[in-house]
Amino acid sequence: MYIGWRSTDLLVFHWIEYCNLTALVFRPTMPLPEWLLYSLPDGCWVYATTSWMLLIWKRFVPWVWVGLILAVVAEYGQLFGFVQGTFQTLDVLFYVGGFVLAGIFNEKTPLVHTRNAGDGLLGVG
Repeated sequence: MYIGWRSTDLLVFHWIEYCNLTALVFRPTMPLPEWLLYSLPDGCWVYATTSWMLLIWKRFVPWVWVGLILAVVAEYGQLFGFVQGTFQTLDVLFYVGGFVLAGIFNEKTPLVHTRNAGDGLLGVG
């Protein structure tokens, strides 16, 4: 989504140009809804980070919350002008949704249950 639909002012396009890969970039003309273009990738980032942490520690430990906390703090940092960008409530909802979905999907993964089979979603039996 970043390469296909987002602004070519993004840093990734400088990297693509530097690596002489511009000819490989396909930019569709079909418009996408703003929530899909801007909020969904953020929620996917929190989902991936949370899933990664759950796969490493195989249960809910304090580190599992890092992705969600960083994302929410950065978003509110935008609201108060500490972080460059525009605060979006929808982004926060996608962060929380990504975190919850990662907890749900990874809770059912055998890898999560190998160490503490009796633990529930929050790591308590």
